[in-house]
Amino acid sequence: MTDAASATMAEWGEFGFIAALRERLPQAYGDLKLGVGDDAAWWCPTVGQGILTTTDMLVEGVHFDLSYTSAAALGYKSLAVNLSDLAAMGGRPACVYLSLALPARLEKVWLETFIEAFLASAKEYDVQLAGGDTVQAQQLVLSVTLCGLALAPPLQRRGAAVGDDIYLSGTCGDSYLGLKLLQGTLPAGLVSPEAAAFLKNRHLRPVPRVALGEILAASGSVSAMLDVSDGVVGDLNHLLTAAGGLGAELEAARLPLSFAARGFLEANLTDYVALLTGGEDYELLFTAAPGQRDIITAIADRATVSLTRIGRITPTAGIFLLAEGKSEALNARGGYDHFQHQGC
Repeated sequence: MTDAASATMAEWGEFGFIAALRERLPQAYGDLKLGVGDDAAWWCPTVGQGILTTTDMLVEGVHFDLSYTSAAALGYKSLAVNLSDLAAMGGRPACVYLSLALPARLEKVWLETFIEAFLASAKEYDVQLAGGDTVQAQQLVLSVTLCGLALAPPLQRRGAAVGDDIYLSGTCGDSYLGLKLLQGTLPAGLVSPEAAAFLKNRHLRPVPRVALGEILAASGSVSAMLDVSDGVVGDLNHLLTAAGGLGAELEAARLPLSFAARGFLEANLTDYVALLTGGEDYELLFTAAPGQRDIITAIADRATVSLTRIGRITPTAGIFLLAEGKSEALNARGGYDHFQHQGC
């Protein structure tokens, strides 16, 4: 007889998992009239509210490595990356659909831990699990579809204009450094254990800026916005392309860096370019006219999130980093491309 603690998905079964999941879910409330248990969910948003929908797939070996990513961290992050997409358009999250491709060898306790973390994250952001699907596969694949409400006109990638300021929430480069520490390609001993733990946590448990995104959308002060998943430079390239091929100048001295990231920078173990192109910061990158600076400062105070002016939009295509009186072109530094990269 198999010990319950080491049971696999093959022994638990699809319907056993679904029955156990339903027992964990609260009764549907608010706009969600019917959730898990029927052939479809029944969601009735208030008349006049627009609906925003975003989806992400996470594939083992491409988006995450189970050798250093726990079930709990993956459960949290799989929802967080979708919440960040919704935040980038100023949406308020409402309900989520979770589909899983699960290897038969996967241990039941792993999946239970994953679901517990996923539901805890959903509860934190007032998101209800409304449905999904489960299939067997050779490798672990997660698909998350998040629906939310547009309480104000959604912010888009297009809209930046020449002369606009470029802002970034939080700090940049932490997730990149955290990943390098998790992979063992950076010497952790050069920073304190607290700093190393902070960086790793920034990679494994990014904080989606949901409340900030909603405030920015409602302010009417932002001309364009998106979240930083591919790195500041990669995502800024997306924003500039959407604006019709404009350019940008970034100031190295203005880049918001954590105390931990600055430690590696000062030890010459990383540089500004790496911190700007590493990816998975899940901060908000946006533009606003110079006349909106006081309003942006007030928004930062209200949201208790730092908003740093890191550069400006220019008329000539290309991104340039200004540092110590020199200008470095970052044009070739694009975002992550699934068909040009292999593995995580």
